Amino acid sequence: MEPRFSVSQFNNMIDLTLKGVGDVAVEGEITSLNVSSKGGVNIVIKDPKESAVLNISGYAPRVEGLNLITEGMQVVAFGVPSLWSAGGRFSLTIYKIIPMGAGALKEAYEKLKAALKAEGLFDESRKRPLPEIVTRAALITGKDSAAQSDFLKIIRENKVGIELDLYNVQVQGKFAEQEILQALNYVDTMHYDCIFLVRGGGSLEDLITFNSEKVARQIFAMKTPVIVGVGHEKDESIADFVADIRASTPSQAAYYLFMHNQQFLEAQELKLEQMASSLRLQNSKALQYISQRYKGIASVLRLRSEQIFRKVEVLAANLREYKSNIALVSQKLNSLIRILNSLDPQNVLHRGYAIVRSKGKIIKDINSLNVGEDIDIKVNKGTIISKILKLNNDG
Repeated sequence: MEPRFSVSQFNNMIDLTLKGVGDVAVEGEITSLNVSSKGGVNIVIKDPKESAVLNISGYAPRVEGLNLITEGMQVVAFGVPSLWSAGGRFSLTIYKIIPMGAGALKEAYEKLKAALKAEGLFDESRKRPLPEIVTRAALITGKDSAAQSDFLKIIRENKVGIELDLYNVQVQGKFAEQEILQALNYVDTMHYDCIFLVRGGGSLEDLITFNSEKVARQIFAMKTPVIVGVGHEKDESIADFVADIRASTPSQAAYYLFMHNQQFLEAQELKLEQMASSLRLQNSKALQYISQRYKGIASVLRLRSEQIFRKVEVLAANLREYKSNIALVSQKLNSLIRILNSLDPQNVLHRGYAIVRSKGKIIKDINSLNVGEDIDIKVNKGTIISKILKLNNDG
């Protein structure tokens, strides 16, 4: 006997069967495009060679590339086939839709770029400067990617003494836009000195997430300065233009950080030299002044003793003032030396402290560790590779 279903049961079964097909990409020409006020996406595409049509559905905030398409455009839609049970309607539920061909993508890219520029998102006057020295930064990039390796290599080779937290995201593909937006939004609340967003190069289709209007507007709205480094010298993404600082590659982004901090340290060294020179000059002038005044006193000592006494008092007051000035300059020198010493993470390790990392990330809370997990313990003159046998939570 044939199986018997209710309409709802049958539609649900077909929906599950269709979803089992998994992700697909379908090409066609847009004949109808509508996005409701609540974000519902309803698109119809047709086969340019046949009479077949396909309904496309989705939720606008989760559909990448939606801002790049218009009616009449040839597109590629990425999604999963499904059946809406309540209406018995078959559709492709999409997560990305982009124009077909480099020419169409380039046209959409230039159109969005011009619109955002006209709004002022690229204006130099609104871009956020870095602090005088960067001590804490976030790196958002693909896990184990070439961009991550290139960035970290420059940081290690130049011994940039900063605390760098790594946030791994997809930089292209189904969830790339969503993960980058979430990461940017989160790190903006963590009080970093700056944020790095980097990835390798690629075609316009590869870089579609970095040409996303949503990503551009998120970078624009950040409180923390954002440095973007994408691919190769020739690659230009919209994220580059809206970033506070644009680096041509991930390596250049890391080198920019090194040079920024190096310029600060060199400026402090110059100030120290200027202060030392000023001290020497003040001491020399003081001695010369005292010598000249003493000769004048000696010449009239026998005749005007009372007047001489008053002049000596003036000299004493001047000497006290010079002594006070020297003490003030010494305090400034000591303060600057303490700042420079505090920037050297090796000094912390000399005092018996250690830096614990798990999977390359600095551990700040025992609750982020698990028994059996491998950890690296950085101490003075070396690193201990260890496995957690037991965790004691004192909190």
